[in-house]
Amino acid sequence: MLVPVVPVSGVDVALAALAAAAGVVPLLWWSAATPGWTPRPHRSRTTGPDATVAGVPEALDLLALALQGGSSLGSAARHVALVLPPPLREELDGVGRDLLLGLDPGPSWAAAGPRWRAARLSMEIAALAGVAPGPALRQAATDLRRHAVAGVEVATARLGVRLVLPLGLAFLPGFVLSSVVPLVLALVRDLSW
Repeated sequence: MLVPVVPVSGVDVALAALAAAAGVVPLLWWSAATPGWTPRPHRSRTTGPDATVAGVPEALDLLALALQGGSSLGSAARHVALVLPPPLREELDGVGRDLLLGLDPGPSWAAAGPRWRAARLSMEIAALAGVAPGPALRQAATDLRRHAVAGVEVATARLGVRLVLPLGLAFLPGFVLSSVVPLVLALVRDLSW
């Protein structure tokens, strides 16, 4: 069977080429835009109070891991300080620098500030007992996290109490106008002579 030959114009060729390009270009663009794996962009750490509250327990856990891995306290403190947000970084780095110089740990931890009190107490207790400080540091980190969670729970409870009055003032007029006033008007109309 013979197929009839249809004359092709220049417009038909241009439309066919445009349709082919429209089908091929998205395939090329899609394959170039999806590499095998791309890491997530690094988020900048906050330097507010939230970063320091969460940073100390993290630092204590990391110190415990480094000490259990065989690192010295000064070296561990310096290495852990590298991953902390700025207010904590300088404090822990100062402790690590003092300990590497052989200075007394008590004043070094005291100079770091009140945030590091749990670490100082854990290290002192472990030194007095003659045991490894890793478990004490982990327990201190757990206690700090529990304390932070308890603070959040107290703040949440306070918020609930503080919201009662504004919500009551907002919803009470609406309740009165939509429920009580129509009921009173209906009763007055029925009781009128």
